[in-house]
Amino acid sequence: MVLCLDEVQSRHCNDESDESLLLSLLQEVDELRSQANLGRKGAEDEPPAIEREIAIRERRAIEILYGYLRRALPGLMRSLFGVGVVSLREDASVRFTEMLHNFLVKILEKRPDEFWRAKTARQLRQWASVANANLMRDVLRRERLGERIVRDQLVRLLTARSVHFEKTTHFPIDEAVLGQIEAWVNSRHRIQRQMGLVLRYRYLDGLPYSEIADMLQVSEATVQNRRSAAIEWLRSMLSQG
Repeated sequence: MVLCLDEVQSRHCNDESDESLLLSLLQEVDELRSQANLGRKGAEDEPPAIEREIAIRERRAIEILYGYLRRALPGLMRSLFGVGVVSLREDASVRFTEMLHNFLVKILEKRPDEFWRAKTARQLRQWASVANANLMRDVLRRERLGERIVRDQLVRLLTARSVHFEKTTHFPIDEAVLGQIEAWVNSRHRIQRQMGLVLRYRYLDGLPYSEIADMLQVSEATVQNRRSAAIEWLRSMLSQG
């Protein structure tokens, strides 16, 4: 049963209900997409209205993931930086991705349908990526405005990702770079959208090329080409600025 918009917006989550609420939203989005496809064929439903309902549910799902990341990061960072010397670039990327993976696996285990799980895994990774990008932008905005960041672990995570990015591109992640990545992601042009997604998945989320290729449904060679084109464009943009 698909809930009305007011019910979706009024629902709240906590540590205990995150998994069930996120699963419910996924199921509703799946049902609505099926309705939208039928509506396009039969021209009986109103696709814009359905797409609006889908967008609201997706935003709610991203809010859940964003909240989960904020709650989980302090413990993760204590584990990363509390004892000994670790590689910020490699360990933060691996452990952060592992944390997300474990959370999302819990959601997927609640449904036995292999096809649904495969399709949903891709959607969950996409939503998690959006939440992660929002987190990075929030830290950068607070730094620019001179606002106090209560959880300095977030700054360490951003630093780790920026070090990884800068080693390849020779310039750091900042608001201008994140803004351009998101502009590409939101582009209607397929290649530009892929350029933005490749950079976000690779450098913000720390995903391997094989997983990025799976998410975009392209070859790993295409992923490498999009990455190279995007980095070259950013270098040109920053050199002119």
